[in-house]
Amino acid sequence: MLNLIAFAPTKPWTEVAAVALCAATMIWCGRASAALRWLAAYAAVFGASMAVAAFPNEVTASFAAMIVVFRRVFCVGMFASNMIATTRVGEMASALQRAHVPRGGVVALCVALRFFPTMGKEFSSVAEAMKVRGMALSPATVLRHPALTAENLMVPVMSRLAIVADELSNAAIVRGIDSAAARTSYYELRFGPADALFAALFGAVVACVALIKLGVIA
Repeated sequence: MLNLIAFAPTKPWTEVAAVALCAATMIWCGRASAALRWLAAYAAVFGASMAVAAFPNEVTASFAAMIVVFRRVFCVGMFASNMIATTRVGEMASALQRAHVPRGGVVALCVALRFFPTMGKEFSSVAEAMKVRGMALSPATVLRHPALTAENLMVPVMSRLAIVADELSNAAIVRGIDSAAARTSYYELRFGPADALFAALFGAVVACVALIKLGVIA
């Protein structure tokens, strides 16, 4: 639903509604401080997009397009970050299996759930190694030595990520994530009233997007 809201260009208020619902979801999951940070970031991005749109010219055209696309997909990143922070791999695998998602999709999504936090740790490790070597990762360093900074950061990270992806896939397979047997979960998984409420609210926003695209709502 969020992908439909993000990639079906309609009215700015639909994006704002999606971001507000994602923030409410974060607060419900006990991540109020994270919700406030994401809302502040979205306010900055939204303000920047409005400021750029107010002064259209050849110089700002490409930047305006980039920032509008970023603004549209903001809610997707916001929801994904909350899911990564609050969902265990076993919970996701069990829920996806109950939803009759194909086994290949379950494996791919569960590996992706662990891949991004691991990627963040790899970036932190490489940044610490650069600091030890006397090339701390900072805006000043990037401006003075952009090519060298990119090389020192990206080359080890990319080589490690290829290994990490294989390790995560192997670990998931060893834990039986691709098993065809019915999966049980230590944690209680059920669709509660709050889940139904959020699903209905997100569905209402999607319905508004569809009605706007059809011309029913101006």
